[in-house]
Order: sequence, then structure tokens, then C-alpha cells
Amino acid sequence: MFSKNRINGFGMNFPHFFLIKIFFVFIFVIPPAYGQVVTKNDSIPEVLVQQGELLSVFLDCSRCDNSFIRQEINYVNFARDPQLAQIHLFITDNSTGSGGRLFTLSFIGKKEFEGTENTLSYTSSQLNTQQEERRGLTAMIELGLIPFIAQTSLADYINIEVLNRPVQEVEIEDPWNNWIFEVYGGLSFKEETSQSSLDIRYGIYADYVTEVWRIRLRPYFNYNQRDYVRNEEEIRSVINRDGFQGRVVRSISDHWSLGVFTNININTFENIKFEYRVAPAIEYSLLPYKMALRKEYTIAYSIGYLDRKYIEETIFNKMEESLYNQSLELGVRVLEPWGSVRAGIEASHFLHDLSKYRVSVNGRLSLRVFKGFSVDFSSRYDYVKDQLSLPKVDASLEDVLLQQRQLATTYGISLSLGLSYSFGSVFNNVVNTRL
Repeated sequence: MFSKNRINGFGMNFPHFFLIKIFFVFIFVIPPAYGQVVTKNDSIPEVLVQQGELLSVFLDCSRCDNSFIRQEINYVNFARDPQLAQIHLFITDNSTGSGGRLFTLSFIGKKEFEGTENTLSYTSSQLNTQQEERRGLTAMIELGLIPFIAQTSLADYINIEVLNRPVQEVEIEDPWNNWIFEVYGGLSFKEETSQSSLDIRYGIYADYVTEVWRIRLRPYFNYNQRDYVRNEEEIRSVINRDGFQGRVVRSISDHWSLGVFTNININTFENIKFEYRVAPAIEYSLLPYKMALRKEYTIAYSIGYLDRKYIEETIFNKMEESLYNQSLELGVRVLEPWGSVRAGIEASHFLHDLSKYRVSVNGRLSLRVFKGFSVDFSSRYDYVKDQLSLPKVDASLEDVLLQQRQLATTYGISLSLGLSYSFGSVFNNVVNTRL
């Protein structure tokens, strides 16, 4: 038991000025993006609708405005299941260095169009409104459908118009030098007769992305306070999780990248008073990076120096220590019409004692089993043999119940399963946004 005057941790102010000072050594930001596309749709030939000769398309996109696309592209049928479609339109997206989105559109022919494929890309500027983004993406979808429409009777009703206007190069001044910042924060408070809680979190993301460089800087701060009253005695639990994460990565070829990672960590839950780590790293992509939007296979290796100071003496009789560790990580990411797979395995250990190691395996599978039915699996397994920061004194019952301290363990497992099923009309192009 401990009174309200005894607070485990250091409050909110101890590390903050130091981490913020590190972060603001850097001054940069955002390259402007640009581009505008305008689309035009004509009326559907009624005779083709009556004869059922319209193409069937399955739109597979998690970030698209599906209602808008269906409303604008009214000369195809949108199937509710990929097994019923002649074209599987698979759209993925990634963040650009300026805060925009790069959409990759894969048109995959099925049935009589088997073997006909087309891949296009569309970049939406960070400055684009939602209307501009969805119009630009819709225009690119229409362009990608042309090779398929050209093989149908609908081709007789297609008219292609090219807007011919001079292209003028404009030199754009960027006062932020390709950097983009994001500030976040959150606060929650709850109080009852015998207990109360206060949670505060805030931080900054700073990203610099070019064809050659990728830099991310992130100072973060978390403060969790719990107060309890039992038998007229006040008990307070305080946990600080503050730190700084930084990475500088340089692309040296289509397959190789070099980087340096740095971390600063203050975590009272894990008995860490102050910790910093510096680690160079190298990564190899089995596919060229520009081809890795749908399939990505990577191998990454890092070796680093770690310096720690502890709050309480550890089970190894340490109040501070300097360590070296290394890690190897294999990663897989595959996005396909049948579903998606994300998996990785990472092994790390301390160089001074090879018995102090950790192996982590994680994976997620989203699988379309049959028409309208999907199954999602996710799992993570950690084999833990590297808990060097555990306090020497056994955790009290209060520490355990209040989750004040990390406990010894040799493994951790998490599993989850999700199911989904859709049914109804095979083709439904009606858009209705009424309440």
C-alpha cells in the first residue's frame, strides 16, 4: 500500500522538455502536389441495358467512395461478388511524401476477359478536397475500363475526347523543404465516489519523404493516473510512457535501403527510468520497391547500442547497464483479389548473453471463401526471454491489480477470428443517400 504522496513515476514534466528540444532541432516540410482530371459520362444505351450486355465489374477498394463511382460510371453493372464479375477492379493506396494518396488501379479480366489486365495509377494531392479526389479517381477508372469496353458492343457508343492544352513548367517554392508535420493529443477523465482516472497523450509526427530519403521523427508522451479510495485510504497509481522515435532511411537501389534508427524511452511500467538506443539497419526487398504496392517481401537487419537506467534494482542486480543487441525481420505483404496476407517474423537478442532473446511472429489473413463470404484471421506470438528490466523485489498484490508493474512471462499469444457474409441482388447500381 502506498499513500497519495508516493507516486511511482516522474509526473508529466520530467522528460518532456528534453524530448521536445531534440525534435525541434529539425526545421523543414511539404512538397505541393498537383493535378486535376475531369470526367464526362453519357447516357446508357437503353438497348444494351435491355439485352443485358453491360460489363459487370467488382469494385474492390477500401478507401473509395463507392456510391459516387457507381453513380458516375453508369454504363457498367457493379457486381456484389468477384465470382460474378467480368472485371475485378482492385484498388490499393499508399501515402505520398506530401501527405496525399497514391492509388494503384489493377483491372483484372475474368471469364471471357481472362488474360486481359491493365494497371494505372492516380495521385491525389494533400490539398485536394474529397470531391476532387473522387472525381480524379473515377476518371482514371473510366480510362482503365476502355480496353474491356472496346471488346463489347458498347464500343460503338464510346467517344474519346483529348483536351489539348500547352504544358507549362512552373517552379514552386517550398518553404518547408519537403517536410510535413502532424500534431495529435487526447485527454480522458473519469471520476466516481471511490475511484477516478486521468489519461493524457500527445505528440508530434514529422515526415520527410523523397525518392531517395525517408525520415520520420516522433516525440510522444503518455500519462496515466488512477486514484482509489479503500477503507478511507487514498491510493494513487501513475504510469509514464514517454519517448522519441526517429528513423532516417536512404534508398540506394531498386532493392536495397540503408537506415539509422534511434529511440528514447521512459517507461515506469517496465521499470525504465531512461533509455536510448541507436541502431543502423539495412533492408532488402525481393521485388523492386516500385512494384511492391501489391506484393512486398522484405528482409531487414539491424544492430544497435542500448543504454539503460532503471528505477529499481533489477533481478540481475543492475541499476544501469550498456547493451548491444541485433535483430532480423522477415516481412510479407500480399494484396490479391482473393484476399490479403500480412505476416512477419522477427528475432532479436542481446550480444552479451545469447540466452536473452525474443522471437515474435505475427500474421493476418483475410480470405474470400466463396460468394459473399469472407473469413479474417489474425494472430501474434511472442516467445520472451529478454526481460532484463524486471525489478528485483517481487510485485505486491496492489502492483498487480493496479497494473503498476510488468510481470515476468515467457510467452504471449493473441488470436482473433472474424466472419462476414453478404447476399442480395447480384447487380444493383442504384444510389440513394436519403436518411
